Amino acid sequence: MSAPAARRAGAPAIRVRHLWHRFGSRDVLRDVNLELGHGEIFGFIGPNGAGKTTTIRILATLLEPMAGRVEVDGWDVSVDPEEVRRVVGYMPDHAGVYEHVTVREYLEFFAEAYRVGDLGVVDASVELTDLGKLQTRMVSALSKGMKQRLQLARILLHDPKVLILDEPASDLDPRARIEIRDLLLELRELGKTVFLSSHILTELSDVCTSIGILERGQLVVAGPIGELAERLAAARAERPAARAESEPGEAPGDRLGAPPVAPPVRRRLKLRVLGDAHAVLPLLHGGGGVLGVQASAGGLLLVEHAGGEAFVAEVVRYLVTQGVMVVGVEPERNELERLFLEVTQGDLQ
Repeated sequence: MSAPAARRAGAPAIRVRHLWHRFGSRDVLRDVNLELGHGEIFGFIGPNGAGKTTTIRILATLLEPMAGRVEVDGWDVSVDPEEVRRVVGYMPDHAGVYEHVTVREYLEFFAEAYRVGDLGVVDASVELTDLGKLQTRMVSALSKGMKQRLQLARILLHDPKVLILDEPASDLDPRARIEIRDLLLELRELGKTVFLSSHILTELSDVCTSIGILERGQLVVAGPIGELAERLAAARAERPAARAESEPGEAPGDRLGAPPVAPPVRRRLKLRVLGDAHAVLPLLHGGGGVLGVQASAGGLLLVEHAGGEAFVAEVVRYLVTQGVMVVGVEPERNELERLFLEVTQGDLQ
């Protein structure tokens, strides 16, 4: 194996080091550092003008970074752009489509443009994106959701390792958004790495293994959602003690007779069990980390707690060992929204 091949064999899906980019006199990206492993779905979040689309265009080799190094599957976007394009499938926001052809003709045209010798890949892309019944339909007759599926089928034709998607669920109705979400999960199961930007935070929390939040051209935080929540909770808990220590002439316990303790971060967990949920209440009341429990019809339990993902797993394990049949587990769905509001300031460049 050659040295470049050996280097790529252990390379992450995406690596960004000290990335800067400027338009005129304005820095739109400032010292961005990021690393993304293979098989992840990474959500790229930020307000309008934060630099998300600029980052995506650099990853897709449509812009060259002014400073720093950006690699996709070990290939440098500035040095080896052609190799990057072989391993990347890029779908821009509001991408146009050729409308006066059929779905099949559209995909066969791009298969030839990608120099794909076996047109059987068209059948594979059609099957994966569930476009089989629409192959003879004119593209102009497709809904927005179906056109988004067609775009995904197009970028899958050359079997890329990394998918870069800019607002893939933009302007879609609820059903189309659910279908796109399920397709992204299926692509991950096939080993694809997905880098996507979106403003729909609740949907990102459903599919993403990790996220990065960009503001004013700087990456504020990046990592798995649960891990980031725990880090922020720990930082929040340290702040009151730090403030107390900084106040001269007053001992930490002078006001309340004890060192200040940060209130626990309250999270909500929905559990659905077979049978009467009220019968499960005694098992959870008073448990470590449990702040409150409510039961309602349909076997639904709402648990307020101060734990993380390990707590959720322990609750489910405990209930199962007690003979409770747990059929649904849904952590707090607005966790990503809370993280976003906490780490960003709402400033525009």
